[in-house]
Amino acid sequence: MAKKVLIFILCITLICMIPVKTYAYQDFQEITKVGYGKFIDEFTNDDYEAYYKNFPKYHFLGWKVYYANQNMKVKFISETLFSYYNNGKSAINYQYKSTKKVIDEYHLKATGSLKIKTMKNNKIFGDGLDAAINLEYKTEHQEEQQENYDIKVSIEPGTQLVLYMYGEGKITNGVAKRYFLFFEVDKGGFEIFIVTTHYQRLEITPI
Repeated sequence: MAKKVLIFILCITLICMIPVKTYAYQDFQEITKVGYGKFIDEFTNDDYEAYYKNFPKYHFLGWKVYYANQNMKVKFISETLFSYYNNGKSAINYQYKSTKKVIDEYHLKATGSLKIKTMKNNKIFGDGLDAAINLEYKTEHQEEQQENYDIKVSIEPGTQLVLYMYGEGKITNGVAKRYFLFFEVDKGGFEIFIVTTHYQRLEITPI
């Protein structure tokens, strides 16, 4: 009987170890790290192995978590709304109108057999990992909002005007393993991206 139970647990382990990737947040036009650190997309196989070495060889039950980066600052341009340059000899008066959607306040990523689930319109890490990470991030659903832009500008000769959505945020990522009766049943990487600011920025530069 014990042998059958062991075989069953091993089969479940092999099924859970099939790699699955879920990318939760949208692609920004440009994103830059402030300081050192890595995005989860930049983790190599050697990185994963090095991070996993921080876990005990045997653990009876539950999750073990290792943080590779905590609150790593990033800045980004989510979208360029308008760009125009004046290579003429006189100023150009321009009026720009647009309606843009506000982006979500946080985004999640997972690799390996870690999962992301939707619960009450909020995305969370599944199988109890959300509680094990023990990191506060906004989970209240943000209703879809819209902002109306009505901009009147004068573009002087020899200048370029660019209007874009600029933002800043922070990223926490790492790896996690879940154990069941000393067996690893889930492992992979996780990442939480929290948007701290997001607003429109207007720049006029010489060409």
